[in-house]
Amino acid sequence: MHEREHSALPRGQRISSLGREIKNRSSHIGQTQGFAVTAALNINDDQYKPLILKEQTRLLFEHLPFVLIGSLVSATGVAVILWNEVAHSVLLGWTALVYLLCLARWKIRQYFMRLGTDYDANRWIHVATALTALAGLLWGSMGVLFFEDTPLVLMTLVIVLGGMTAGAVSSHSCHLPAYIAFAVPAVSPFALRCFAELDGFHIVLGTLSLTFMLVNILYGRNLQGNLLETMRLRFQNADLVVALTHQKEAVEQASLAKTRFLAAASHDLRQPVQAIELFVDVLDQDLKDTPATVMLNRIRAAGRGLETLLNALLDFSKIDAAAITPDKKHFPIQAIFDVLHTDFCAQADRKGISIRFVESRLCVHSDPNLLERILRNFVSNAIKYTPAGSVLIGCRRQESDVRIEVHDTGIGIPDKAREKVFKEFVQLDNPERDREKGLGLGLYIASSLAGLLGHPIRLNSTVGRGSVFSVTVPLGKIQTETPDQLVQPSPNQGLRDKTVLFIDDDPNLRVGVAEMLERWDCAAVTAESAQEALELMQMSGFVPDVIVADYRLRHDETGVQAIKAIQARWGTVPAAILTGDTEPDRIREARSSGFPLVHKPLSAAKLRTLLTHLLGKP
Repeated sequence: MHEREHSALPRGQRISSLGREIKNRSSHIGQTQGFAVTAALNINDDQYKPLILKEQTRLLFEHLPFVLIGSLVSATGVAVILWNEVAHSVLLGWTALVYLLCLARWKIRQYFMRLGTDYDANRWIHVATALTALAGLLWGSMGVLFFEDTPLVLMTLVIVLGGMTAGAVSSHSCHLPAYIAFAVPAVSPFALRCFAELDGFHIVLGTLSLTFMLVNILYGRNLQGNLLETMRLRFQNADLVVALTHQKEAVEQASLAKTRFLAAASHDLRQPVQAIELFVDVLDQDLKDTPATVMLNRIRAAGRGLETLLNALLDFSKIDAAAITPDKKHFPIQAIFDVLHTDFCAQADRKGISIRFVESRLCVHSDPNLLERILRNFVSNAIKYTPAGSVLIGCRRQESDVRIEVHDTGIGIPDKAREKVFKEFVQLDNPERDREKGLGLGLYIASSLAGLLGHPIRLNSTVGRGSVFSVTVPLGKIQTETPDQLVQPSPNQGLRDKTVLFIDDDPNLRVGVAEMLERWDCAAVTAESAQEALELMQMSGFVPDVIVADYRLRHDETGVQAIKAIQARWGTVPAAILTGDTEPDRIREARSSGFPLVHKPLSAAKLRTLLTHLLGKP
């Protein structure tokens, strides 16, 4: 509950290394993906030159219809205006050439458009530039053929040539050489003809014409630069989209691989913890009321600490990998209270503080397993950081919601640290990194799970007086069933002379379960697979009274398949699934089998409760 930043763990290095390994794998994946994006952005512009050249060629031909319409209209207007000023044969001949050139350019454009994207850009951009140069020469010839020192002719030449030169900027700026090929031969003949008059007015007129042409060329160069930059960015963005698509696929694959890794780590690490816990329970019965009990209790406490740290790290890793899928249902909150009361009473008694759960008849709508983990972390922190006093857990109904509160009389949390305590590996009151106070993951896991479920959490605290952690859950419909938690341990009744078949591929776990069952006067039969179990049953003729099978067995076999194979041969036998998996899909598969699902590690008390529950005896 009171947590401070964690940089290194002086104890429990083997357990904490798992968390670092998982984080390092995530970091490596992220770095690899980051390099992919950087590579996509660090692109040599030269690689886009062929694409940009094709785009320039396409634009020249796409803009051609507007150019041709402008040419035809302008040529017709010139013929009409200068009909009485220029020889008819010259005027008609020039106009006919303009029409013929426009027709030729239109036919060439049609042929080009039929090529689609399969064309040689170098060749076709030269064709387009050459046609533009011919048009420029034809319009430039007007400045010589039609030149007369009369106001009407001069005004017509200046307006038409200036207009054509200015209008061509927008249609030819995608390729500056094409614009220059038009503008220079269109304006230069008229300017030179003006200079040939050798008088001030015509020299000024020629100079202004050349200046206008140069200004338009510079303007066209700027337009081309902007257009080429736009093209380059468009192609670069297209490549980036492809790179990000590949990166997304890589992230999804990495996430799946990480989830599989976490599931394997959970299963493999829970197996020895489960075996250790059972061996300790066996020794507890053999060494009861002997001096060795003190040492055994220390071993048990160390084992429980190992289990707590392992569960915290696996929960943290699953949250980090987004590998948890809520399975919401309606259930009575008292079912969780009963479980937590049994699990935490002894811990509170050892510390000398009282713990009380206020009985509630309310039902909530949530994932019972995830909600239990949230409350378990709240209660665990309350006990750890309450030196003396009490811990109280209860519910308050708020219209359509239920607020579940955990009160403690601990030292409280300063205002400035209230957001900080919900971050990972943060402990405010544990500078010595006391292992008994955990890793600083409890509140982070609770906060993350609450966010996943959409349940708001709140913290109210007064330094020196205590804290209240709460989670608000939607009110549920009244149900008669309890969640997946088992009925709590009951006295050893109804197990004597019962035959229990235990199927698991871990030899140490099979030995631990067999030793424990023998001390309960049960006949224990263990096997590593369904085939081995069937062979033992065939040879000895025994039929088990109850079956407990690990979900994940060798050769891709599952405990569900093993149980169904035995039941198909020997009839219906009460059975349950034991699992150390955390992968959501596997848990859903196990639950969908209809058999009770119990998570490892499973203590002797809970194993006994499971067996009596399956046998249908209180």
